Amino acid sequence: METFISYLKNISPLKEESSLDFLSKCKTFSFSKGHYLVKAGQTSQYLYFVKSGIGKVFYLKEDKELIDWISDEGNLLTSVTSFLTHQPSKHFVQLMEDSELVGISYSDLEKLFAKYHDMERLGRQLSIMALVQLQERINSMQFESAKERYDNFLIRFPNCINRISLGDLASYLGMTQVTLSRVRALK
Repeated sequence: METFISYLKNISPLKEESSLDFLSKCKTFSFSKGHYLVKAGQTSQYLYFVKSGIGKVFYLKEDKELIDWISDEGNLLTSVTSFLTHQPSKHFVQLMEDSELVGISYSDLEKLFAKYHDMERLGRQLSIMALVQLQERINSMQFESAKERYDNFLIRFPNCINRISLGDLASYLGMTQVTLSRVRALK
């Protein structure tokens, strides 16, 4: 759990009292590969920090998985829209490996935001970070070539390339597996 609080303190400074209160609300989870944290139609109740493993956030279109996000060790994982709005998710959140997660519930997080100014500031910074990441993802899909998207994936997720399927990687990068194979052949 200390890695989670360190991650958060790098985003926004936290006082000792609020940090300890935050940690007291966190739970540790161990799930197997393939486990769904959230399914479409369910409300995302937890914000997870990935201690070990990898998770993906995707939706189905004509029975095909379209991956919006991948989170590996040291990153957050949830259905963001569902978690923030407390509405049913359009996405699935599934683990791609056996994973260890630290999670905090929406209700506990809201109580911490109401109780501590530094936690509320953290919540604002997390929201800004999510918006920036979303905009960067949109920009990537609209303005970068397949090769640029693949190269940026290698920079952003250096430990994931041999841990996820080529189908999942192609879906996340917004290309076919044939295009991904061509891009990888250029390396």
